[in-house]
Amino acid sequence: MTPLSRRAALLGLAGIALAGCSSPPPPPAPPLTVRHTPPNGPADRSATPDTRRLLAWITALPQRSSRRLVSGQQITADAVEDYEHLFNGLARTTGHKPALIGVSYDGYWNARIVPVLISHWQSGGLVTIDMHPPNPFVSGADPESYRVDAATPKPDLRMLLSGDSAPRSRWLTWLNRVADVIAELADAGVVVIFRPLHEANGLWFWWGADTHTGASAAVDLYRDLYSFMTETRNLHNILWAYSPARPWNAPRMEFYPGDDVVDIMGPTLYGNELTFGLENQQEDISDILEPHRPLALLEMGSGMPYDGTWDLAKVITRIKTSYPAVTMFNCWHGWMNTKMSLAEVTNAATLMNDPWTITTETTDWHPQPK
Repeated sequence: MTPLSRRAALLGLAGIALAGCSSPPPPPAPPLTVRHTPPNGPADRSATPDTRRLLAWITALPQRSSRRLVSGQQITADAVEDYEHLFNGLARTTGHKPALIGVSYDGYWNARIVPVLISHWQSGGLVTIDMHPPNPFVSGADPESYRVDAATPKPDLRMLLSGDSAPRSRWLTWLNRVADVIAELADAGVVVIFRPLHEANGLWFWWGADTHTGASAAVDLYRDLYSFMTETRNLHNILWAYSPARPWNAPRMEFYPGDDVVDIMGPTLYGNELTFGLENQQEDISDILEPHRPLALLEMGSGMPYDGTWDLAKVITRIKTSYPAVTMFNCWHGWMNTKMSLAEVTNAATLMNDPWTITTETTDWHPQPK
């Protein structure tokens, strides 16, 4: 199995486990006590003009009667091949390419990815990046070490915030590499919707909640990462997303880093029926709407059997009837012997040609001319 196939398979197994989770739901979250501040532009007060304009455009989408839902597709590190299959291939069958391209900065990152992102941006598309950083508390460079045994106690993430420890050194090396990519994109005029430390309320990543204590310093780490990118590296082409998982292990807002560092609420959802709640749990998304940030499904996919029968006509109907606040979706890619991407599942043409859907061809936000 190639490294990319191995990574995709592991991500797929995680999706299977999560989609099939049948453990009792946690107790309802207590009422939010945080007093949220409606945004007045991006969290980064030094954000570039295009970053400001893009956020304003996204924020206004729910006020429209049509062209109000940005379509998106995640690719792997095989960027050139994936773009041909998942974007150009989809256009050949539906008439449209997804407006948003997503990619993970991980241990398989390569030099072929950035040109694909820049080209998509220049064609009228948008760009989002998440991270799957190798575990800095483990020596070596295993690109799969971002995933950990949920039963194992987590290290104290505050070790990554200061000092001269080996974990902090590894972490800073990683952050500088990510920053280099975002800087290269900035030079090309690209605004990045950045989704770091996603699913921190789950147990499966090294930055996530501890199985035994429920604790994590993910909030401190997110805020430190924000300062590193905006102050240390002087990067201001970023829209910052907070991306919790379903509340299997902790409430969605448990590790919310604060209104002053978040622009977009970007939860992850997997399942054949689009729903934010757990089984036998009342559907309620008031917690992620309360911060008054745009709501975007920045990671979305089906549940089992991953055979291409996931019905995208039901997805668009569900968003329109139950979740009209959603401004974007980013469909995850498939992996070995599975089908999940827009190009591989059912009724993609219905979704991509719906009056609500924004594609690369119909995006009416454009960066300022240089």
